[in-house]
Amino acid sequence: MEMTPETWIAAGAAGVAVVAAVISAIQAKHANDQVEIAERQLELAEKIHREQNEPYVIVDIQPGAPGSMLLHLVVENIGSTVARNVRISADPPIETSFGEQATADLQAVLARVYPMIPPGRRLEFIFDGPSRFNGALPMAYTFTVHYEGPFGPVEELEYLVDIDTLTESPVGQRPLKRVEQDLEKIRKELAGLTTAYKKVNAPAIRQENERQLQAYQDRQAQRAAEQAATGQEDEAGAGGPDPAALT
Repeated sequence: MEMTPETWIAAGAAGVAVVAAVISAIQAKHANDQVEIAERQLELAEKIHREQNEPYVIVDIQPGAPGSMLLHLVVENIGSTVARNVRISADPPIETSFGEQATADLQAVLARVYPMIPPGRRLEFIFDGPSRFNGALPMAYTFTVHYEGPFGPVEELEYLVDIDTLTESPVGQRPLKRVEQDLEKIRKELAGLTTAYKKVNAPAIRQENERQLQAYQDRQAQRAAEQAATGQEDEAGAGGPDPAALT
């Protein structure tokens, strides 16, 4: 079929339309991609903002102060806002070697609902002692924490606490042991400095010792002379007046 000018024009127009449609489709896809990227960035920003302003409640078993010989169950809000309706569970059920009543008290601690734990609040409960490491009670617990923040329920948190990791901790150390160790270290350093000083200043130290010895000997000699003089005066006074002087 012979192509007339009108046919060429129509074909060209159709081609331009196809190209325009393709370009429009590409632009539409690009625009959609940009919208999706913007939405994801917005969601991420909102998530970061929410997490930065949410409470963060941790549960742990930690040694008490050195010398206390106790392990503490710790509940702490290290987040930036108030945690509400805090609920904690332990698997297996928590136990202590301090007896049935102490175990019941600890289980009551975990069974209650804490209406509010402010930022920075730290709750400590006596958990166990050094005998825990020699008994048959569980040495690992999984603590699950549920609570709410300013934006509603916070994602459930789980903490696996292995008490065996505290074997080398200061539990059972005598009070002030670390202070004693530091003082002993200082004593040794001072002894070393004293020895070094004596070596460097040996001539001056020997001269000073000789001067002090000579001064001591001089004082002793002076005291002996004074005592001798006093004795002679006493003997002269005890003899009485000279008879020749009375005639």
